[in-house]
Amino acid sequence: MKKNYFLLFFLVIFFVACGSGSKSENDTDQNNSNSDEEVVEPICLTPKSGPYALKFTDISEEMGIQKLEALGTQITIADIDGDKWPDVYTTLASKTREDRNEPKNLYKLLKNVKGRNFEDVTFSSGLFTGKDGTDGIASTYVVFADMNNDGFQDAFNVVYVDGDTLSSDTFQEDYSRVYLNNGDGTFKYVGGNFVYDDMFEAIAGAAFLDYDHDGVIDLFIGRQYNSYGSLTSCEPDTLMKGLGNGKFTNVVDGTTGLETEKFNENNAVSGKFNKPTWGVSACDVDGDGFADILTSSYGRSYNMLYRNKGDGTFEDLSISSNFAHDDNENYGDDQYFACYCEDESNKETDYCSVSKGAKIDCSSVGTSGWDPGFSDQPYRLGGNSAGTLCGDFDGDGDIDLFQIELAHWHIGEASDKSQLIINDGFPEKPLKRLSEEESGITRKRTGSWNDGDLGGFAADFDNDGRIDIYILSSDYPGTKSMLFQQQADGRFSDTAKEAEAQVARAHGGAFVDIDRDGDYDIIVGTSFMRWASSDTDAKSKPEKQWIKVLRNDTGQDANKVIIDITGTTANRDAIGAKIIVKAGGKQFVREVHGAYGLNGFQNDHLQIIGLGDICEVEEIEIRWPDKENSVTKYDKVFANYVLEINQETGLKHHKIEEYFGK
Repeated sequence: MKKNYFLLFFLVIFFVACGSGSKSENDTDQNNSNSDEEVVEPICLTPKSGPYALKFTDISEEMGIQKLEALGTQITIADIDGDKWPDVYTTLASKTREDRNEPKNLYKLLKNVKGRNFEDVTFSSGLFTGKDGTDGIASTYVVFADMNNDGFQDAFNVVYVDGDTLSSDTFQEDYSRVYLNNGDGTFKYVGGNFVYDDMFEAIAGAAFLDYDHDGVIDLFIGRQYNSYGSLTSCEPDTLMKGLGNGKFTNVVDGTTGLETEKFNENNAVSGKFNKPTWGVSACDVDGDGFADILTSSYGRSYNMLYRNKGDGTFEDLSISSNFAHDDNENYGDDQYFACYCEDESNKETDYCSVSKGAKIDCSSVGTSGWDPGFSDQPYRLGGNSAGTLCGDFDGDGDIDLFQIELAHWHIGEASDKSQLIINDGFPEKPLKRLSEEESGITRKRTGSWNDGDLGGFAADFDNDGRIDIYILSSDYPGTKSMLFQQQADGRFSDTAKEAEAQVARAHGGAFVDIDRDGDYDIIVGTSFMRWASSDTDAKSKPEKQWIKVLRNDTGQDANKVIIDITGTTANRDAIGAKIIVKAGGKQFVREVHGAYGLNGFQNDHLQIIGLGDICEVEEIEIRWPDKENSVTKYDKVFANYVLEINQETGLKHHKIEEYFGK
């Protein structure tokens, strides 16, 4: 036995005496070697093959949610003070100011105190101080990124302002602003020559990316209606190039391929018109290393997929890729169409022969809800699209998509539903939309149903190596969150109720390892819009829109790779980096993403890649979003450690509790 122990010790020293080996593959032939002194003991967990039975525990009270009056429909995650613990921003998505002395709890910035509880730093942070020193400026939502590459998360505080807001008596002329982090979790306003100084915009979505690989974060924004329901009131979405100091400049100048115009008959078919954009996302769909841009449109307009060509320009592949909308254009059961056809002058026409009849009282609708030649066109037969989730859902190494859709029974089958979209060789092959039966991502729909899907996130919650999907559904009676856990055959099953992760009226949220134990927990914000007694088992409306903190009690028991990644020639957040883990003869691919979706979805920056029952890691490859498209490979890597990966200095192993100071 002594000889065996000695042999094990000798092998450990042999494999790691030179540190975790690394090889850099780029035009500069840069050597990113690790520490030569690192000695690591293998840690192997012994679960059975997954998936594993998920179980969550509501720790909202323990974290002090009600004591802090932490309300919210939306949630954003960022480590604002650089202590390696994820902090939380919550918002009720208001457009009005907060009162520091008598707060209405419209928003909160909460510091995570080592997973034990939260500390309210809303006003002390300076994030909600106006340029004139006024505290409590409006904040519809906030998204975070390191915009000046100093190692700290900066903030884009968005105030959603459309034409209706401008005419409101409560509007106080707050506008969207960038705030730089002082390096201690406090913020200062960036004034002068910024995109939105003295401008008011209906910014429904914002995504950070580095579209040109210059190592500086850029910003893509999506605009909603300026006047609700008016397609011609929509303004163009915009790509803003980061200047590296918290300021940005508009690069959509007629040459980028992102240009659109006000809606008219000439641009309707091509889709090159301004749309009521709800959500925006950035991820590398074609696998060339450059982030592509995806926009999700409200009002059943086309969704847009702009392929990044890598030279500062984009190619519109929305329709040819099969991303613009699904292929169901059967509007015969649309109740607005049915009511149009109930009119005596239309009833017997060939045009109305496909109507399946009205199931609503048409006296209150008339024929005004349907416009022949407009309502029946492909550009009006898509969905109410809230956002796009990006991830390698089928485990084949490329980025697939999951489209979040709001849908109603009375619009009928032509209205898109939330759907898994598989990439089997884009752009050479169009994207493949899976039916609900094929994917398993389905639900019961009876009577006057509504799919209130407004957002979601994709993560491996049980750490079995397969990506799961959490859908947030709200604003209509009976809506609640769903947790679609991926099964061994690649199909999904809703396990939210059994896992105790089902939240009534779940509107916004994020995945986050709140307690830093090596698995993703869930935070959910809720909405009371159109509340009905069917929304909770208790048949009673909660006192307030408390946020929910759900601790994951399953994922920590499986093997995993935990990566804290930092770029140097790439942007410091490494947004756009692709991580490839090779273990047990399998390949696990993840991509580093920033903010996305409708009203600022943003998850934990810590990358947790589940391995299930696999413990031995053969290699980790990082493809960096920099000018050289650098590739770094690391061998001699051990699971169940935090892997601190710095593009310049290499990879270091840390025990979880030591790295986070638990």
